[in-house]
Amino acid sequence: MRKYAGLITSLSLALAATTGTAALAQAQAQPGASAVKLDVGAKVYDSAGVELGPIASNDGSVVVVDFGGRKAALPTNAFAQTDKGLAITITAAQLTAALDKQAADAAAALATALVPGAEIRGVTGASVVGKVKATDAEGVIVTTDKGEVRLPRKAFFLTGKGLAMSFTADQFAAALAETATTPAAADTAADAAPASEPAPTPAD
Repeated sequence: MRKYAGLITSLSLALAATTGTAALAQAQAQPGASAVKLDVGAKVYDSAGVELGPIASNDGSVVVVDFGGRKAALPTNAFAQTDKGLAITITAAQLTAALDKQAADAAAALATALVPGAEIRGVTGASVVGKVKATDAEGVIVTTDKGEVRLPRKAFFLTGKGLAMSFTADQFAAALAETATTPAAADTAADAAPASEPAPTPAD
């Protein structure tokens, strides 16, 4: 069974782009929010005036704020313009608690979905790329028509169609083919049996 180190390297995963996109319900709509400019890079403050971080992206319906290295996805109508700048209706502490709960709920739901036989789709959800064979402390063993591969749990997430992985079917197939023909040297070395030590020479 192939290890996942080389596979992940060849895919150059962008996991943050495919997780944490559900907008937090705790941030309530602001009056007149439709007139607010939500430009990427603009600083965002909490309801107490504490700086949260800059806007990382805005797709027109969900605004992602880079909050201390965490991605906080908020609806566009959760923002209002204040004297200090863009602000939301909750405090930094409330946002932290909401993100923690969101992460815990997502982890629990993912653990429930990662069962043997579960189908796994590519990041777009268009096609099934494999099935869960087993899970363990190191990750998830995925079985495909090209063989088996172990991937870390962070490579998986849930969508409306069920379990998915953080790359397209084509990317996954290409990476599998690459790792099958050019295994990583580190993996080869790790799999090799340790050389036998020479027998000790008796002392005179």
